[in-house]
Amino acid sequence: MKRVIRLIVLLAIPALIAIGLHWHSAPVHAADNAPQLADPAGLEARGRDVQVIDGDTIMIAGQVLDIAGMDAPELGQQCLHNGSFWDCGMSSAMQLRKYFAMAPFDVHCWPGDQERAGKAGDFPIVECGIGERDVAAAMISDGEALPIAGYSHRYDRLSRDADNAGIGIHGGDMITPSDWRAGKRLEGETGRCLFIADGKGNYLSTLDPRFADFASDTKICSDEEARDMNLNYLPPSP
Repeated sequence: MKRVIRLIVLLAIPALIAIGLHWHSAPVHAADNAPQLADPAGLEARGRDVQVIDGDTIMIAGQVLDIAGMDAPELGQQCLHNGSFWDCGMSSAMQLRKYFAMAPFDVHCWPGDQERAGKAGDFPIVECGIGERDVAAAMISDGEALPIAGYSHRYDRLSRDADNAGIGIHGGDMITPSDWRAGKRLEGETGRCLFIADGKGNYLSTLDPRFADFASDTKICSDEEARDMNLNYLPPSP
């Protein structure tokens, strides 16, 4: 009997380790559903079919989604590194695009925790994974985004690690994205607004392939500003 118990314990240890590793790398998977999500069970897409709007906003199958748990620099935002400005907002968005474009597995997005998201409720809040890789965790680890306070202790820890290592946006001076949206800028920073309105109640990101087809005098500095103006992201053509 003792041998049987010992065998069970020995077999259980690898399983527990595997579960622990999966928990460490997998998305948070909050229980709360975002009612606006097209499919309450989540969305799935090939990586190259995920359109990046900015560093924490994407579009899948025509539905605009906010990635939960992180706040990336705004698209036109600049940071200061070794006395020189660099386009940290564009860098963040391009890194997110790279994750999806090079994804070896399909992208899965699940409803996130709306109450802890710290973002406007216009778009569904989702947590996204590429295989076992948590997209928000990867962005935060790579110093391309800051964690939303209180969303995930793991995200907070990953951000501290990136900060200690001086990775990405932690390697210089920056205005937090929320303060940048409120109008604050680094001294000498060039103000750039990289969204436009089409005059028909819609707006577009400069990363959108359709951007070149539109001419507009209405420049918008952030995705959140566009929502405050009651604009909708331009849907794909039918």
